[in-house]
Amino acid sequence: MSKRDKPQESTLVTAARSLDEGLERFEALAQQLQDAPLQAEKHLEKASATLKALADMDEELRARVAGLVGAISQVRDRQQTQAEAVQARAMELQQRTEIFKDLLVRYGSLGQSAGELNVRMQEFAAQRQQAKTPEENAALATSFQSLQDRMGEVADEAQSLSQAAEEKDFNDISRQAESLRQQLLSARNKLSLLQKSFGG
Repeated sequence: MSKRDKPQESTLVTAARSLDEGLERFEALAQQLQDAPLQAEKHLEKASATLKALADMDEELRARVAGLVGAISQVRDRQQTQAEAVQARAMELQQRTEIFKDLLVRYGSLGQSAGELNVRMQEFAAQRQQAKTPEENAALATSFQSLQDRMGEVADEAQSLSQAAEEKDFNDISRQAESLRQQLLSARNKLSLLQKSFGG
């Protein structure tokens, strides 16, 4: 990575580096003042100049400290903003998870209902083959209507679930529920073809 590509330092790092460099210069001058001889006029003049430089640098250090404090405040504000955003996202995640669980429970119940209907259809097909008398056919007609009605109810439940999932942007569950609804309607239509066997 070239110097041109080097990422820019943050305000906090720049302020801290500036203060550190200033402190190093201040400490060096302070040590120079401590070690300076005071036996001649030129010594006194040099020491006075060093003292004035230290006084000027002290003001500069105060400004650099203030700059660092300001940079820390900015970082704190950024962190607070991010923390609030994270908290809001965490709450959204929790809400979405609860919605997903509810939809999943509804889909599981729907699948169970579809499984029960499948068993009833198999039982109906077996009874239809065994039915011989008008009374048995009449009983089958009643069973047929009950089965048809239940298939319609479960198909409506699937449609309701599909719409609810779509509104909440859980498209996978929406598609699966719609697919199950289509399967139920198809099976119901096939079952309707058997209605002729009961004269209705």
